[in-house]
Amino acid sequence: RPPPSPPPPSPPPSSPPPSSPPPPDDDFSCLDFEVMTDVRELGQWCGGGGRNNDPDACHRAYATTFPNEGFSPGYFRTPREYRSPNVRVQRQRCVHNGLEGDEGRCTMEAKQYQCPLPISINCSRAYANDIQRPPQNRWCSSQTTKETCEASYARAGEPWTVSGGLRGRNYRACVWKEGEGCKLQDVGFNCRDPDQEALCIDVWNSVVVSGATCGGLSRELARAERIGYRAAAARIGATFAVCEPCARSS
Repeated sequence: RPPPSPPPPSPPPSSPPPSSPPPPDDDFSCLDFEVMTDVRELGQWCGGGGRNNDPDACHRAYATTFPNEGFSPGYFRTPREYRSPNVRVQRQRCVHNGLEGDEGRCTMEAKQYQCPLPISINCSRAYANDIQRPPQNRWCSSQTTKETCEASYARAGEPWTVSGGLRGRNYRACVWKEGEGCKLQDVGFNCRDPDQEALCIDVWNSVVVSGATCGGLSRELARAERIGYRAAAARIGATFAVCEPCARSS
């Protein structure tokens, strides 16, 4: 009797499903970063936190590359609402090479995005107490009491324009010096120029109805219709008055 035939060869193992690629550049905007992880806030870079072996986590991450500790020491240790400068941040997406094991790498994309920041508490206080805003047009020296002096801020110099058309402006607090009166503080902080229109990021966390925010509604619409956050935010801005800046600045 002939020996039995050998079993057929096993089929090759199937390849794992590809990871979700990052959104195309045409669909990506600064608003997309609002639902992603900033690895610099964690004290990491793109390849940290296991992202070399997790493409999806890699594509959901980015790195803030300006400001940085060299330019603004303690920046990432300062609560967001008090950070300075408060004009824009430079962000770069994390991208995965699609390989597995030791060859997997999550690295920082070369493209840089210049994104506006929501107004900080420091800048909001300066805007509200700006004694140089017309029609006042006054200087610190016009404040004659310690109380009014130390509640005042003044603009220092002319505004400047950064990438993306954002304008910055320097503010300095007024300080009271015994025997000298009210003086302009030597060191100031940078804010977005309040003379520009409000931007979508300024109303991103504003409540529209029943606890829902402009940003939350934009996220829901983007996921439901598989569109970019910029397009979703523009539609939400056209629908709800409180979100209106998103209709023209997203």
